[in-house]
Amino acid sequence: MVFFQWKDEYELGLPHIDLQHTMIVNMMNELFIDLGSRQAPVTIRKTLDKLLLYVEEHFATEEEAMRASGYPDIDAHLLEHEKFRADVERLTERHRQNETIAASEMIEFLKSWLRNHIAEVDKKFGAHACSINEEARKAHSD
Repeated sequence: MVFFQWKDEYELGLPHIDLQHTMIVNMMNELFIDLGSRQAPVTIRKTLDKLLLYVEEHFATEEEAMRASGYPDIDAHLLEHEKFRADVERLTERHRQNETIAASEMIEFLKSWLRNHIAEVDKKFGAHACSINEEARKAHSD
């Protein structure tokens, strides 16, 4: 069973960012498998850390692409990334303080956030970037 099924409707039309999104989904599925097979907490933590590190790399790539394209809604998008970081830090801190927090709570949060973020927030950026690319193609073909 796949925890998070990638769908074509999530694609933005930006190959590098779409690839990163699918990599994040694959890592979430890996974490889900680790949880289901009752891996040791240290193994689960390593998988989660790898996933969160990759998300940060993805954010950096996405944010640079927004700046380069002159994306007009960049501030709101960056705010979404900051909110994500704060929510992850809050969940991680609860875990550090030995508060009961299952990794499954974290993965459900990640799945929900990513699905909504790609479908709503990233789609707007994807449409903007694709329109910029199309305008550039037209300008070069004239």
